[in-house]
Amino acid sequence: MTSPIKWLFLLPAIIYLVALTMFPLAWSLSLAFMDWKLTKASDPQFVGLDNFIRLFTKDARFWSALSFTAFYVTVAAAIELTLGLILAVILASGIKGGRILRVIYIIPLAVPPIGAAFMWRMMLQEDVGIVNAILTFFGIERIRWFTDPWTARIGLIMIDVWQWTPFIFLALLAAIRALPVEPLEAAKVDGASEFKVLQKIIIPLLKPVIVTLVLIRCIDAFKLFDLVYGVTGGGPGLSTESASFYIYLVGRSYFDLGYASAASYIMLIIMMALSITLLWRLRRTW
Repeated sequence: MTSPIKWLFLLPAIIYLVALTMFPLAWSLSLAFMDWKLTKASDPQFVGLDNFIRLFTKDARFWSALSFTAFYVTVAAAIELTLGLILAVILASGIKGGRILRVIYIIPLAVPPIGAAFMWRMMLQEDVGIVNAILTFFGIERIRWFTDPWTARIGLIMIDVWQWTPFIFLALLAAIRALPVEPLEAAKVDGASEFKVLQKIIIPLLKPVIVTLVLIRCIDAFKLFDLVYGVTGGGPGLSTESASFYIYLVGRSYFDLGYASAASYIMLIIMMALSITLLWRLRRTW
């Protein structure tokens, strides 16, 4: 018979989980079925599925923000995975100065996301920013980072790649060093090139780690807010407005809490579907 004392040790964690996770989720779910605008001096009114119907039929801005977020997640995650794998393979090969390079590569991880946003906003400033100053020095025309929709999107992706590629790199470097050496040595003895070893042995063995990293980065990038808030503010126009930033505007600037909650749950459902799909692929890989 198990002792009930173990539940006393778990009780603080359970209370923390319920108070800071389950209660806000349940409360925001109830708000999704309410009409509650803080600009009106009235209590929340139950409206059923009206918020969701409005979201699917009348709010093109939300779906535009969601499509940009999906584009951002796809491109950023693909570039980060590619660069992280290349860097991990290079440093795992025992390149000279690898320890120093590893320290340099992980510096962006120490910068808070909002701090990175404001730092890059100053660096990408069109007239006095250091990035355009360097381009001008090499005879390249200044880039209007914040006035052209596509350059603004590319700028956000570039910042995300700068900050989060080190995370992918470190995880893959640790995974490569943990691989069994026998298959690698056997392949080299049989005359396989470095590229063939990478393609046929290293990458297949890393598939579970790669899928896990893609899942983590996709979920994190899908919540894009800091960079939009600190760098572009959703502009120019609405070209870089992410779903999270739009929901923030609806709830904090337009004070429509019920509608913001409904949009948040649509995002939650999409993220859960993405997570379940990637985890299913991970289980098949295992």
